Amino acid sequence: MIRIIGALACATALTGAAAAFAHSEVEATSPRSGGIASTAITKVTVTFSGPMRTGTIRVTGAGGAVVSSGRGGRDPRNVTRLTVPLKRGLKAGRYTARWRATAADGHTQRGSFRFTLRKR
Repeated sequence: MIRIIGALACATALTGAAAAFAHSEVEATSPRSGGIASTAITKVTVTFSGPMRTGTIRVTGAGGAVVSSGRGGRDPRNVTRLTVPLKRGLKAGRYTARWRATAADGHTQRGSFRFTLRKR
């Protein structure tokens, strides 16, 4: 019986350790990756499965022109989300959001997604 309890305790400890070292993954983007949104949108977000320490998002349009205002960063209301405001008056077309984030475990990740803006 003591061996069984010991084995269960070890298994539980190992499971907890594995969860502690799991990296955060992208759960959602807004606009949705590959999706279509209105030219009236005001921000771009990336939401992760766990808390982020820091991060940035840069949004570019046709010809690589930067259309985000500033570098963006962690959402002060949700530590699992990065957000960046967009410049006003964006035109219809394809846009690319590139992000870089450091998760709570110290792991740095980067990625990108595209979306299309259309007039309302």
